Amino acid sequence: MAETPRPLLNPVLLFTRDPKPEGVTGGGKNAKGIKEERLPRQRQTLATQFSSLASEAPQQPRFDGRVILYAAMFDDSLAPTWTPNDLFQPDRNARLVAPYRGGYLVEVAASQLGGFARLVQQTSTAKDQVDISRVESVRFFNDEDAAGAHSLNTIWDKAPETDGGKAFVIWLMPLRGREAAENLIQKFAALRDGTIIAPPPLLADITTGLDATVPAAMRHSLRAANAAGDRFNLAVREYRLRHRARTTVIVPTVTALQQLVASGTVFRIEPVQPISSTSPGEGREPDRPLPADMQSLPIVGVVDGGMTAASYRHAEAWRAPPFIRDGIADTQHGNRVTSLVVQGHDWNNNLTLPPLYCQIGTVQAVPRENVRALVDPQDFIAYLDSVMTANPETKVWNFSLNQKQECPLDSVSQLGHDIALLARKHRVLPVISIGNKPGNRLQPPADCEAALTVGGRLHGDNGAPGSECPVSLIGPGPSSMLKPDVSHFSHVRALGGTIISGSSFSTALASPVAAHTMRRVREASPDLVKALLLHNADGQGFNPALGFGTPAVTSLPWECRPGFVTLQWRAALRPGAAYYWELPIPYSMRQSGKLRGMGSLTAILNPHPMVTDYAGPNYFSVRLAAALQYQRGKTPKGATKFHNLLGSLDTDKITEQDARTIDHKWSPIRHHKNDFQSVGFDGDTLRVYARLYARDLYLYGYTAAEEVPEMDAVFVLSLGTGDEDDDVYNELRDQLGAFVETAVIESDIDIDNQGG
Repeated sequence: MAETPRPLLNPVLLFTRDPKPEGVTGGGKNAKGIKEERLPRQRQTLATQFSSLASEAPQQPRFDGRVILYAAMFDDSLAPTWTPNDLFQPDRNARLVAPYRGGYLVEVAASQLGGFARLVQQTSTAKDQVDISRVESVRFFNDEDAAGAHSLNTIWDKAPETDGGKAFVIWLMPLRGREAAENLIQKFAALRDGTIIAPPPLLADITTGLDATVPAAMRHSLRAANAAGDRFNLAVREYRLRHRARTTVIVPTVTALQQLVASGTVFRIEPVQPISSTSPGEGREPDRPLPADMQSLPIVGVVDGGMTAASYRHAEAWRAPPFIRDGIADTQHGNRVTSLVVQGHDWNNNLTLPPLYCQIGTVQAVPRENVRALVDPQDFIAYLDSVMTANPETKVWNFSLNQKQECPLDSVSQLGHDIALLARKHRVLPVISIGNKPGNRLQPPADCEAALTVGGRLHGDNGAPGSECPVSLIGPGPSSMLKPDVSHFSHVRALGGTIISGSSFSTALASPVAAHTMRRVREASPDLVKALLLHNADGQGFNPALGFGTPAVTSLPWECRPGFVTLQWRAALRPGAAYYWELPIPYSMRQSGKLRGMGSLTAILNPHPMVTDYAGPNYFSVRLAAALQYQRGKTPKGATKFHNLLGSLDTDKITEQDARTIDHKWSPIRHHKNDFQSVGFDGDTLRVYARLYARDLYLYGYTAAEEVPEMDAVFVLSLGTGDEDDDVYNELRDQLGAFVETAVIESDIDIDNQGG
């Protein structure tokens, strides 16, 4: 039963033309930014608050004489332009620490608080007045801030029991000053004497059982993580290096928890959350043979409850030492997910699924539901890091698992953030389930920015994608993320033969499409694969239940639809310039004298290293604007005027809050679709526009946008009429000539472009 790929008629094309960058100038603070109607009131309000803070400062936690304030901004002042870095500047012994909620944390010398009370009343500097008129209030950061929306008693009750107490994840306060940071380290170290306990070294339980049956690369990788040493010392080293650190701690009593938070060393604290899967039923193993050439097929790493089904041993490329021991691992769920990754189309031959077989790598990491098994997030991530290091040929990883808590809209979960860091480090694509009800919104790690997050979807009587799934959770994600990215069938047959439901299984169906796309596209990156799947999905826009839709079957992500041409390319972008790629208009789309047809543009920005889990709603410090534009008319100065054919709202003309809510302005994904008829135009070319914007530069030690490193972005553009008789594909291919080549690895494809 060997897999016989169908011949490709029109593969996706790689666009190789370089962009034309043009310098742009951004605005800055000046007197026009002062909210004059508010300034007198805010001078008095802030002066009174600073005076109160000065008198209360002796009772606050201090580090090298510094205290932490929360400066809340007015809703109309959340745009990066209005960051209050002129009021709170180093010359005044004050520095912005991080974005927080609807404002900023500020590290300020306690001795300067009285001076700030006088300053806000008397300053005549325009930039100071801009900030004063836009800062709504100032107060001390407090215990309730560290605990989030819950009381300390509530998070104590939610924390899992372990040897010595209850387990929590803490983020140390991200102080900017070196002496203040050293002072925090001393106070945190002192808490170890009776207040908090360090967990065992990373992977201690796993490395003790490694033997010769475990491949050498896996043994070496796991033992290297274990050799890192004491957890508290690891956190201290990280904090000295970056002035940020996160670690797991064991807290013996609720009184000790109160002492930990009252120390001021903690920026954020959460109970350790269990990782779980949905519960399948029992059933027989499949009687279908697998292809004989399984070793030639792409591998999907399946991070789940393990795999015990004998019929799938032939499909197993590798197996990691178990993170969750035999007997308590959710092997039933792992077997079900494995069966769908390997041969989901066989199990569901009544559904519109492409015949894509895969090998699997088995990662036994999920316990059965209601089993008492603490999954330490630091341990889990160190384990995944080691397993990914040992299996570099595995580029797609299936995570049909979730933590049973809703992702807050204003911050990214620690598990979602950590998996994103692993994905960027190892250049892999995580495919993650959005989670199942009960609940109202997606569950970690579905908020991983680097992942393809998958929601559930019903199927119609004809086996095609249907309406929303009543079991699957919905998005959107935190910090402007558009999650889920895609959706897939969630009521399916798998190992056991009965109908089962849940986003775990829609995720398992999406992973083979991602793995084969990774294999088929030349020099494929995880972001490019993700962009191709989004681009190929059937949605007409983002839907919080369905994402951008379900990847089509009639044309797979590496193929062009009949009547269309698809180009893909990558670029390295910097702030401070607009980038343009010119391309000719295919004859079929302009033969009437007007633009006629349809198009879609997908762009994905790799935002690393400009992301931080300390920034709450400002998780992303860079964003991408992208549009397909056509020429028509002239500007008042006589220059050619361009209009968006495929594009988004003009976010410069609405408030920052509306831009975030309506247009998801800071999402790393831009996806635009449009049908257009009888659009007047000038010239004979279109252009793709892209521009990178940056904010919160102080988080990374930058003082100007020019210091931001080049950021990678991928683009996928489709144009066509939808009429198979219109040869848009060959028209544009011939027009572009040497600037295009096949993007697909296919031995029987030969695109021979003649001429320039």
